[in-house]
Amino acid sequence: MNYRFFWPNRFIAAAIFWLALLPLSAQTLTPLPDSIPHPDSLSEQDLSVWTVRLLRQAEQLETHFSRDEQTSTASRDMAEHIWKTAKQDTLTTKETLDSLADNLKTAKNAEKTASKQQKRASEAVAFAEKMANMNAIYQRRNLRKLWKQVKELDAILHPPPLEKPIAAVIGAEGVAAPNDTLTPSSPNAGVQPSDSADVAATAADKRKNKKPEKATPKYKPYDPAADVMLNPPQRPCALAVSTRDEFSGETYRETQREEAFRFTNEVLKKILPAGQPHIICEAALSVGGTNIGLHLSFHIRDANARKAFGGLARNSVAILKFIDGTTFTVNNLRNDDGTPDPSGQGFNYRAQYILDPGILKKLRKDELDKIRVAWNTGYEDYDVQNVDVLMRQAKCLFD
Repeated sequence: MNYRFFWPNRFIAAAIFWLALLPLSAQTLTPLPDSIPHPDSLSEQDLSVWTVRLLRQAEQLETHFSRDEQTSTASRDMAEHIWKTAKQDTLTTKETLDSLADNLKTAKNAEKTASKQQKRASEAVAFAEKMANMNAIYQRRNLRKLWKQVKELDAILHPPPLEKPIAAVIGAEGVAAPNDTLTPSSPNAGVQPSDSADVAATAADKRKNKKPEKATPKYKPYDPAADVMLNPPQRPCALAVSTRDEFSGETYRETQREEAFRFTNEVLKKILPAGQPHIICEAALSVGGTNIGLHLSFHIRDANARKAFGGLARNSVAILKFIDGTTFTVNNLRNDDGTPDPSGQGFNYRAQYILDPGILKKLRKDELDKIRVAWNTGYEDYDVQNVDVLMRQAKCLFD
């Protein structure tokens, strides 16, 4: 038997067989739009609709790339099997082995590419599922990120059309060859070489007397990544205290206090002047040795605050709720019955809560959503407006 023709023919037949198994799901996927509305302009219902739409698209893409990965793996197995079998045959020529080795290398590269695309699609699906279970604040913050991931995967299946060369747009007639000769129909047909200098001089005079065109202003294309409204710059790290104990050698550091939230209940909104909240809470983190503390300072604009709130007792608790729904309970290390402010129209309270490493790990990567504070007269829940305040302070202390 002549193997010089048998192996290439069998490889071609196998390649045709596996190509016939390629999935057609890319033809059924609907391409995504070139852009999405700004998340701040969408209602909560629209945010949910867009999140679910991107989730479904990501799931379809994952299915397609999973099939591609299976097909490429099968093609690589077949190419490898054919190459190994041909290598064992002493009658196989070097040219055939080299050709089969090139086919195997191409199949391996295709399998590697398909595996990477499937992994990216799976990550996009996991991120979209996480978003679908979060509240509107989280969805609004991450909608563009999810759309970008899905759009990049979708572009693999629906690449943008290539721009046509300028010669194809204006036609062959509009492109002059460098040494084109004049034809009888050209404007300068019949001009003798002696007259060509006059023609050139006349053209030069016209260009010289022509008024210069006004330079049009050039605008830099919009880059969402450089938009400080979408990606605000990091605030500088600011420490209020940074000392070292001479006896133990331990250092104590505490960040500057930053406003975490302000709160006014519906009843007091009708009484207090506009722009004057009932409660302002500032937060700070500290670290000394292995002890990590959360400091909350409350300013209550109420001359009867002691009657309404009492104070913050030692061992009273506060519950921290993060944006993904996770909660942690922390204990207060100090008692504070409130200190009147200089104006005599309010009171100031301070609490210091101890944080364990698990809470620190959480607040370093997730935003804070709500705080429940236990006062002597009962507890109150507060929505945190500055959701990344503890995240930034933790990076300031530990990064």
